[in-house]
Amino acid sequence: MALLLGKSVNDDGAAAAREREREAAVEALNVERRENMRVALGSGLGGALLYGGQRLNPLRADPLVILREMERDSPPVDAQLFTNGRPTVIDFYAPWCENCKTMAPSMRTIEKEYSGRVNFVTVDGSRSDTSSQRLVQRFRVDAIPHIALVSARGEILTALIGLIPKEVLKADFDALLSDRPLPYIGYDAFDGDVTRSAVDQGW
Repeated sequence: MALLLGKSVNDDGAAAAREREREAAVEALNVERRENMRVALGSGLGGALLYGGQRLNPLRADPLVILREMERDSPPVDAQLFTNGRPTVIDFYAPWCENCKTMAPSMRTIEKEYSGRVNFVTVDGSRSDTSSQRLVQRFRVDAIPHIALVSARGEILTALIGLIPKEVLKADFDALLSDRPLPYIGYDAFDGDVTRSAVDQGW
């Protein structure tokens, strides 16, 4: 082994090799960190897009969340609601009602389509609070889903009970808007009762 000033030539080579190994290990660690950062950012962005997509596209959102949001966004039920010149749709649902959950995305889509032309109210008919139970009694709800249709004059016209196709709902809503007879008549809880006015319910 050749010695140069008391130092082995192989020592320099070994030190250089160790330095290259250290640099390679540092570079590998940096590559791994960059990859982890990309995954973390991608996951965060993916989560944000998924959340935004569910908010913007109710067809992918949880139906019960849709119903609760519709209820939260509903106007108060009072005499003013029935005298603002627009027909009113009151949708009574319950969290355990599978038909209600099935219809929720369609109801949300229809509500947006008819926004500003039809008053939409969503009520959890299973709640025991005074306000909800008063509406259940006033609209004679004895089955859920129960969709009460009220004319622009405040007259309670009918209630559609059960799983109702979107096309049927839209046909009735269009008739409400043009003040024509409803093409689809459901259960009439007010049959034979002269008090069909939602306005005169003592709100």
